Amino acid sequence: MNHTARDIMTRKVIVVEEDTAIHDLIRIFVENMISCVPVMNNEKKLVGIVTKTDILGHCMDIDLHVSVKEVLKDVLEFCSEHGDEEPPAAHEMTVRAIMTPEPITAGEDISVESLAKTMIDHKIHRLIITRDHEITGIVSTLDILYHVAGINKK
Repeated sequence: MNHTARDIMTRKVIVVEEDTAIHDLIRIFVENMISCVPVMNNEKKLVGIVTKTDILGHCMDIDLHVSVKEVLKDVLEFCSEHGDEEPPAAHEMTVRAIMTPEPITAGEDISVESLAKTMIDHKIHRLIITRDHEITGIVSTLDILYHVAGINKK
């Protein structure tokens, strides 16, 4: 049986708007234990994708030996302790400033092999899955590894 994106994708996809504040994005990542989200504009059109790596690359000067989870928790704690005050590196910055515009997408019927090839060709770790321009899922390299290993993700 040839498996497709539909068979391995994560169906519950959290999205953010491009004017979402970085500290709110960090909170979304930590609370939902995710590492990327598609970005929509005011017309609900897909305009980008943003990852935890984008946050780290644009907002923080960190020790590379510190885990991403630790850094995100530290930033979230800063936000909690300082009320509405944002971390200095993220002051007034929105998702629009750090997102990757025009994300690569794939249809639900694309084969797992084609998903992997697309990720390799574009040097990306996630593909947004769409049907009729609507987001229906997301596939990560980890999803493909689970599939290849024959493990059902939980």
